[in-house]
Amino acid sequence: MKRHFGKRLYTAAKKFYLFVPGVFSKKSGFSFKLKKNATTNRTVNAIKEPLQAGDKVRVLSLDEIEATLDEDGKTKGCVFMKAQEKYCGSVQRVFKSMERFVDERDFNVKKCKGMVLLEGVMCDGTEVFGRCDRSCLLFWREEWLEKL
Repeated sequence: MKRHFGKRLYTAAKKFYLFVPGVFSKKSGFSFKLKKNATTNRTVNAIKEPLQAGDKVRVLSLDEIEATLDEDGKTKGCVFMKAQEKYCGSVQRVFKSMERFVDERDFNVKKCKGMVLLEGVMCDGTEVFGRCDRSCLLFWREEWLEKL
């Protein structure tokens, strides 16, 4: 962390992290509460076994996925795109679990947890730009999938 911040900012951040007890330490006893969604009666952000390559999954229905999204249409920073709606309710196979990816907006490698790629599930383009032949794999949060 010291490498990314200057000495002054590092010292300020260190004081802040020490001031907020438990948020950044496993030893502090900090725990978050799981909340039930009233419409689907599912536990949101539940901790479960990570998905592996080859696992069969069912993509949740659009209503169930929308229940996990915030006001910006994201779950833990990952946007649910219009192109993903057609796969709701279908059974798919996990292609691979993601640990990192290149963000093409700033060309930085970013780390991620709880995201997978599904076999043969690709983007066809967007409404704004039209059809695209690039065939990018879509990012799926594990919260949007149910292991079979």
